[in-house]
Amino acid sequence: MAKLYIKAQDLEEYDSVKVFNERGKEMYYTKDDYIATGHRIKIFLAETISECAYVQEKYDRDEVKFEFAARDKFGTISRDHRSRMQRYNVDFDEDWEIEGDAVSWQYVVHSGSIEVMKVRSMPYLIPGQALNMCDTHILEFDSDSDMLVGLAFALSVYALNKYSY
Repeated sequence: MAKLYIKAQDLEEYDSVKVFNERGKEMYYTKDDYIATGHRIKIFLAETISECAYVQEKYDRDEVKFEFAARDKFGTISRDHRSRMQRYNVDFDEDWEIEGDAVSWQYVVHSGSIEVMKVRSMPYLIPGQALNMCDTHILEFDSDSDMLVGLAFALSVYALNKYSY
């Protein structure tokens, strides 16, 4: 099971963060880019200028959506306004559904009955990083091949909750 770590305070303040693996090595970094068409979070491979994924704000008939893309996979996520509960509409070719509290980074992503990704936030010391423990978003993936699209998806859920007004 692969894991990625994001320092929560950095994400809340800047939208531009470093993403680490379980050994504390930087895997990706993000840059927030507000362009004329809305918010965009670019995801880059560590120590390069190669953009490998993104999250982009989209508007569709008075509804805010966020598009997420990584490699050849892409989809959109929006709020389900018909439900009183915290529910999301995910348009992705793998039929992902969110179960849990996505606002507080405590949720599980399912594809049918298979758990694809688990996201949680807790005080945690990222190996090889700062000497103090901080709130950390931990993304656990069933497969290494889901890491990049899973990261883009988690950031799109975060952006939807932060920028939907």
